[in-house]
Amino acid sequence: MDPIERLIIAFERFPGIGPRQARRFVSFLLSQNNAARNDIADSIRALGSATATCSRCHRWFLKNTGVGSTCAVCADPKRDAGVLMVVEKEADIDNVERGGYRGLYFVLGGTAPLAEEHPEKYIRMRELFSRVESDIAAGALKEIILGLSATTEGDHTRLLLHEELRPRIETNSVVVSTLGRGLSTGSELEYADPETIAQALQGRK
Repeated sequence: MDPIERLIIAFERFPGIGPRQARRFVSFLLSQNNAARNDIADSIRALGSATATCSRCHRWFLKNTGVGSTCAVCADPKRDAGVLMVVEKEADIDNVERGGYRGLYFVLGGTAPLAEEHPEKYIRMRELFSRVESDIAAGALKEIILGLSATTEGDHTRLLLHEELRPRIETNSVVVSTLGRGLSTGSELEYADPETIAQALQGRK
């Protein structure tokens, strides 16, 4: 397979990118000089050596901004360790931060498919339960916010997690809440504006 087709196929693997957009990306790269293409290639290669996955929240972070295997947010003693927000993807965190949230996070890695009998293959359920149990044992956790998108898959995942979390927290006075419907039905957390997120946080129940 020639390098053009290989790169088109590689771009098609990106979320939301179809064949036409992938070809446009490759055409753009072909129009650039070697220095520009090398700069992009070097940036991609640097991702592996300069970044790591946080051992607590599972988000990607720059190694020089964290503490060991922990990202700067999880390592910040000023954050409210009593509140843990569960989000679908890393992009949600940046948006929630702009809404004024100052607790901690856990990145699920997606949502659970509606007809799938083994949701743990698609989201970090086991890792979440381990994190919750660890935080409870440390005496820190008071509330878990299921900050998932107001979509069919998000609602399904929210109900699933709520049921699975209940026996793990019912004897420890930990509250499970969901974001208020400042988020319109069908909206993803990543694209909500900060004011809407702030309202959803205030209206959680």
